[in-house]
Amino acid sequence: MRPWERRGEAMGEAEQQKIYAYIGQRVRERRKLLKLSQKSLAALMGFSYQQVQKYEMGASKVSAGKLLAFARILNVPVGYFYEGFRREEEIGARIAGGLIQKRPARAFHILLVEDNPSDVILFRKALAFHAARIGIHSIHDPGEVMGYLQNHEAKFGHPFPDLIVADLAMPKISGLDILRAVKRTAATAAIPVVILTNSVSAGDMAQSYRCGASGFIQKAVDFDAYRNTIETAVKYWSEVVALPCG
Repeated sequence: MRPWERRGEAMGEAEQQKIYAYIGQRVRERRKLLKLSQKSLAALMGFSYQQVQKYEMGASKVSAGKLLAFARILNVPVGYFYEGFRREEEIGARIAGGLIQKRPARAFHILLVEDNPSDVILFRKALAFHAARIGIHSIHDPGEVMGYLQNHEAKFGHPFPDLIVADLAMPKISGLDILRAVKRTAATAAIPVVILTNSVSAGDMAQSYRCGASGFIQKAVDFDAYRNTIETAVKYWSEVVALPCG
């Protein structure tokens, strides 16, 4: 065998291993989102929880049959397990190459997580002048956020958000809960999350930044002041900084 053929074979194995590891990561994320233990998932799949551990660590090859079974039990399309894989590779390549690429000329996409319809209208109104270049998708139920991020393109036909803006005080699932979920999930961890709130608590602010928030914005009572704050924040994220997830 020629040396370069060996190298090609090794690269093929390395590529496969990266795919298995990514599939395992996606299985783990979905399992946790559904609040299933490894033992519960193993029982549904018909094998030991140690085998689930191996799949989630990328230590076992995932056959087409097993992938279909995971998709059926976790209630996702098969494509879910690959969604975002190339995107992560592209981000890694940019970082490894040491070059920051200029953001392509397209709309800047914001995911707004806000349970109050009036506040959603207010947010959209604040950015109405920039509607041609700012895309806003709002989610009223914070429990749907991670499902949306995992299936944004395949299920909803929406692009990956460049920025997440989340209200802090929401029933059952708070803005901090969303922030933690986004930051502990590899496929979404690079998305900046800004907390939007009426809170004047220094503790809320400190906790938000400890959890990985990229900003903590207090809602102004006066609309002109509110609009100025939102426009300034969005201009910063859409025009000033370089983001890895564009």
